[in-house]
Amino acid sequence: MKACWPITWWASNAVLLPGVNEEEGSVALIEELIRMAAIYNTVVVCVLHMAPSGLKLRGHLGSEVQRKAAGILLIEKDDSTDSSLIKALKVRDGSPLDVPIMEFGWSKEEGRHVFLGEKGPKENAKHKSIDIRALAQEIYGELRSMASRELAQKIAAHMEIQERRARDYIKDMREYRIIEKSNQFPGFYSLVKEK
Repeated sequence: MKACWPITWWASNAVLLPGVNEEEGSVALIEELIRMAAIYNTVVVCVLHMAPSGLKLRGHLGSEVQRKAAGILLIEKDDSTDSSLIKALKVRDGSPLDVPIMEFGWSKEEGRHVFLGEKGPKENAKHKSIDIRALAQEIYGELRSMASRELAQKIAAHMEIQERRARDYIKDMREYRIIEKSNQFPGFYSLVKEK
């Protein structure tokens, strides 16, 4: 068995790339990181900001990471508890919406951040509902109705996933009553107005 040694490498993207929207450099950087991970049998962690929409990573660098990453985690502040929530945005196999949300917070006793546990099923369902509603609203835009195939293609393109995974999102959107089958047009889904 090959030994796995952790590698610490800090660099700002300004050192590695002129900017997050530099396409050629972004592709080359991610390919180099994948090559290094294979050579050194280690995990590479990239920290990136989200685009203003909150659904995608920023710039060409973010798009390249989204295409190639085995997993993407989002860390956000939970205003109700003043802790940090970690949720999956992408997992290699399966739906990130099925991964439980983990909670971390500051412990005065230990003087560091500690794992506070997983959010319960009710809290996970609430966050899942909010996330897929935001996705649906962004995909639909001004449209009220969309063909099933077009919806799957748009979700796949937007989330940079395969269409079969996009169908899982459609299933979840229907389950949470975010979209519904159109009464007027067979094979179309309508966005349900938020109450």
